[in-house]
Amino acid sequence: MNKKIYTNIDCFCFGLKHDTFWCMKKVLIYFLFFINLAIVIGIWINGSGILLNGSTGDIFIALGRLVGLLAMFFILVQLVLIGRIRWIEQQFGFDNLNILHKKIGFSIGATILLHPFFIILGYSIAGRISYFEQISILLSSWPYVLLAAIGLTILLLCVGISISIVRKKLKYETWYFTHLFIYVAIGLVFAHQIQTADVSFGWAKTYWLFLNFIVFGLVLLYRFIRPIYLTFKHQFYIDRIVTETDSVTSFYIKGKHINKYFFQPGQYMHIIFLAKKMWYSHPFSFSTAPNSDSLRVSIKSSGDFTSTIHKVPVGTHVIIDGPFGIFTEKTAKYDAYLFIAGGIGITPIRSLIESLSAKNKDMILLYGNRTEKDIAFRSELENMNVKIHHVLSETNDPKFETGYMDNERIVRLAPDFMKREIFVCGPPVMMNAVVKLLKEMGVPKSQLHYEVFSY
Repeated sequence: MNKKIYTNIDCFCFGLKHDTFWCMKKVLIYFLFFINLAIVIGIWINGSGILLNGSTGDIFIALGRLVGLLAMFFILVQLVLIGRIRWIEQQFGFDNLNILHKKIGFSIGATILLHPFFIILGYSIAGRISYFEQISILLSSWPYVLLAAIGLTILLLCVGISISIVRKKLKYETWYFTHLFIYVAIGLVFAHQIQTADVSFGWAKTYWLFLNFIVFGLVLLYRFIRPIYLTFKHQFYIDRIVTETDSVTSFYIKGKHINKYFFQPGQYMHIIFLAKKMWYSHPFSFSTAPNSDSLRVSIKSSGDFTSTIHKVPVGTHVIIDGPFGIFTEKTAKYDAYLFIAGGIGITPIRSLIESLSAKNKDMILLYGNRTEKDIAFRSELENMNVKIHHVLSETNDPKFETGYMDNERIVRLAPDFMKREIFVCGPPVMMNAVVKLLKEMGVPKSQLHYEVFSY
């Protein structure tokens, strides 16, 4: 399930209405990034900067060392972005972190290509030998270079399969499994880093080891230890499975002390079903508001994994990591809400509506589907305090709106939309079109909430 969010969490603090504490945390994150980037560049200047005054070969060697350091620094940043570190994710949202992840990924691809190219070119010029002869010398006689070359190849592979045109042809499971090799690649190149050039001695080596220790410690804590801790604490398992529509199935999850597992309506979790061929983490939204009885996720059959998930037997244990996401009412400044959902995008919105209904908030739901039989949670929503308009693209029934979400329909069904918090969730094409439309209609970014989580 895909969703996208833009909230006024995305501020730079100064001159904008927002919680100062949250904004200062974001400023601190930016500060840590830039101060460490400056330190890395300073290490290079201190160690290799003198080479810039040397021969042509020396200049290429210096540049090669710089891009090598930057490549490894960006890889550490990348690990932080994918580490599910909650206090970072809560500042930016998954969507913005994912955009950064992709941009930095291509920066990594460029720098790890330029690093060996410049180094080999520099030493071949300095030694007055051929480029390929220099490659042979580096691989055969320099410490850990062969392992680093293997690691570099793995990293390039991971960057390559992240290119949009390639990624779309891959199963999620293939993409997920391949990306796990990033950890192997980092291990292969680590010895090369600390045994050569600028971070191989003195305070620079101490700093580099400390930086790696902190990053890997955070990733280990949030990505691995925390889910294991939650699993042992709550012992989550599937209590029952309910068919909502022909393509949507709900899973009710119970466990020990379920009332002490906290999340906000609109958030999502990463879940692993401990069943055969299901050992991959997938993100799914909570489809009910928090309660003391159970958790619920509702999954639409739309791919290899989701088309077989309904076969998982009751009693299957699950690993849950989360909650995540900022698709919540937390940043709302209005007491009235307009929800625009498409298909399975109703799941986080249904959770929000349930919570806000208990607070007697003024809510309108525009819920788009292909046909009447595709409407999920129909009876549940009808029992909540929300005005519902079903918009069906394939129907002749006059009791429903026919067509798609457009300017005329939004104005007619929610004439006061400019005075409402607007939450949009649905398939990417629908969501992008609606968000673009709302912006063109003058809806401020601070009122428009949407978030994308997809690989």
